[in-house]
Amino acid sequence: MKVPGLVPLFFAVLLAPDASCASGADAQAAPWSLDSCFGSYGRAQVSFDVLGNKGKSTNVVAHGPRIFEPSYAELEFAQVFSKDTGFDAKVLVTLALFDPVAHYSGLFGDQGWAVRNLYVETGGFIPALPGLRAWAGSRMYRGDDIYLLDWWPLDSLNTIGGGLILGHGGLDLRLHVGVNRLDDDYQFQEIQVPRTGFGSTGMVLLDRQRIIASLRAGYTMEGIGQSPVGLKLILYGEYHGLPAGQRIPPDLLDTDTPIYPPEGIMEELPADRGFVLGAQVGLFGFGEASHLNLFFRFSRGVAAYGEAGVPFGTTGAGTAEGAQEVLGALSLGWQSRWVGLLVGGYLRRFNDADVNRYDTDDFTEGAIVGRLLVFATDHFQQGLELSYQQHFPFGLDERTDTHLVPGVFQLTVMEILGLGRGLWDRPQIRLYYTLSVPNHAARMLYPQGDRRNPGAVEHLFYLGAEWWFNSSTY
Repeated sequence: MKVPGLVPLFFAVLLAPDASCASGADAQAAPWSLDSCFGSYGRAQVSFDVLGNKGKSTNVVAHGPRIFEPSYAELEFAQVFSKDTGFDAKVLVTLALFDPVAHYSGLFGDQGWAVRNLYVETGGFIPALPGLRAWAGSRMYRGDDIYLLDWWPLDSLNTIGGGLILGHGGLDLRLHVGVNRLDDDYQFQEIQVPRTGFGSTGMVLLDRQRIIASLRAGYTMEGIGQSPVGLKLILYGEYHGLPAGQRIPPDLLDTDTPIYPPEGIMEELPADRGFVLGAQVGLFGFGEASHLNLFFRFSRGVAAYGEAGVPFGTTGAGTAEGAQEVLGALSLGWQSRWVGLLVGGYLRRFNDADVNRYDTDDFTEGAIVGRLLVFATDHFQQGLELSYQQHFPFGLDERTDTHLVPGVFQLTVMEILGLGRGLWDRPQIRLYYTLSVPNHAARMLYPQGDRRNPGAVEHLFYLGAEWWFNSSTY
């Protein structure tokens, strides 16, 4: 998305006198108070191998250790309107910059920008229910993450829609309905046809959006009995639905012969649906900045492929009916004055919708990663991270007619300069060395001669930074 014209505007807002998360003085004469706030999450990282070339990721699973993550940044702008009646409204805009950054691509006028949040949230419109809030717009809608994997295993949606949030005591209820649509022949197709008189015009043949509804019920107990340990319980569900449609088969569009009129060659795309059921159990308060979260998620039908997934291995009727994913995951964080510990991991089984349960589209995979940090001083941390990941397909590799099970062991030594002692204190500057040992099957994932194909042992170096402040989404 090209939005270079927005960048000067956003920075003009950022540099305005009242854009410092405090009440604006010019709003005192208005019938409401006005608060402006700028926040950001970001990371910028460069990598090397021993020859000085770009360091390559050796992850073989969908959610591997985040040490290989690309550069990324979010600029967040919030404006909060508050009235003495108790009503408030927040406008939130999040602008995201994707890798590669201009210094790596040379495309200073054509970087990968996108608007990730664009919504209004209100509260206090029913005095009897002060904890009730409503929102509408485009939103990243997330729960708890696994930091070491940079992943939200239970609830992570990106839709245009709206929802209600009710908080009362330790109870947290959330209802959301939204849509998304891919610019892909699975959901949208447009062809060029002759225009009356001369020239051509676009003809939309397929335009179907995915409807996603989610319901989340959570309860948080700040202390169990006399103990400072708190408890969090969450039940979660999603519904996914796609209407039927028609399209020209994509392989026919790859020919040089114009297809007009399209009648007689149209392919029927049946309606499809799916659901997600999940739960989370968490403990917190057993140490400074501590948490332990256990996640379970079961997905079926089109929902098993993810909110933006295009189904593969479909039924004879062309639907995702019967596809399923079963997922278990954990996240642990604990720290004292001198040390900190982070652990993350998951185990996932996926089966596509076709009847063949012994092909490479059906698999089990998982990853486990642990990071130990020693807070040597108030601003220097010495870290060590160990991880193992494996992808186990149920079928034989088509090239070798053998069963290949990719696996990777990784060890990373970390030198970190940061704001303070703690797992979550940011900003940080980090220097990493990673020893990565992929097995033979992992090295077979790329064609011979592919620059990304790792060796039997990889030595990788990373220099980068990470920060977050005043951010609603992290």
